[in-house]
Amino acid sequence: MSDVVEPTVGFVGLGRMGGPMVGCLLRAGVRVVAFDIDTRRTAEAAQAGAELAASPADAAARSDVSLTMVMDDRVLREVALSQSGILAGAAPGHLYCDLSTVSPQVSGEIAAAAAQAGVRYVRAKVAGSTGLAADGQLTVFASGDAADVGRATPVLDAFASQVRHVGEGEAAHYLKLAHSIVVGAYAALIGEAVTFAAKGGVDYATVIDILEAGPLGSQQLSLKAPLLRHRSFADPPSDINTAAKDLDLALDAAIDVGAVTPFAATVRQLMTSRQAHGEGDLDIWSVIRSLEALGAVER
Repeated sequence: MSDVVEPTVGFVGLGRMGGPMVGCLLRAGVRVVAFDIDTRRTAEAAQAGAELAASPADAAARSDVSLTMVMDDRVLREVALSQSGILAGAAPGHLYCDLSTVSPQVSGEIAAAAAQAGVRYVRAKVAGSTGLAADGQLTVFASGDAADVGRATPVLDAFASQVRHVGEGEAAHYLKLAHSIVVGAYAALIGEAVTFAAKGGVDYATVIDILEAGPLGSQQLSLKAPLLRHRSFADPPSDINTAAKDLDLALDAAIDVGAVTPFAATVRQLMTSRQAHGEGDLDIWSVIRSLEALGAVER
């Protein structure tokens, strides 16, 4: 992780991931100009040492590199393309990196508008939890012009353990959505296996212990095993609603490119069940409840 980053960074979106990223940038000695519509979040950023912007355009005008980390296509269009957006404030030659999980289509719109404004555009996607974001240990994979990714890398290094250039255009978006498919499918697969074994008479906690300790264990399972054992699905780092949104993006993108994604479609339905029960704000791994309900398992 780099200790010194020279450019001034404008950062828009101080939520679960964006807030910790800004903290890493500030600890690395970076001047950060931050914006969020949530005044509580901006107050926390200011207390940590960030300067505050009046709008995304203001953040871009006062910085060399702009980063956005927002929830969805609608918000990204607003913060990038509106009259108060990044591209309205960015000077020609400005570098804009979007970190959000959004559709390749809206990113393409932004790429076209950025090119017209003379702004360099990088799609920089992240893999990792809020804890890894706070520790500066995210994995970042970026697409776009190699020189632009190289220019962005010293900034991204502040919150990443590695930064990789994965191709041109929207390549990073497709890789991020592939990652989202694995995240959802893995949670559902473990939930299915645990429910099956428990239904066959194996102690619930023992199933989790053996899966975690054996050759099928993984970093992800070890991270989530305590949550699964104790059924502590509230206040998660990433919830069903967010994961479902990401799978919707993946399923739409799969149609566009002609990819077949039956597992993702099935997992999305299991998540829909949780949302129908008013549990969309619970951890992704609460998808096990849908499988238990299908098997008439009460826990």
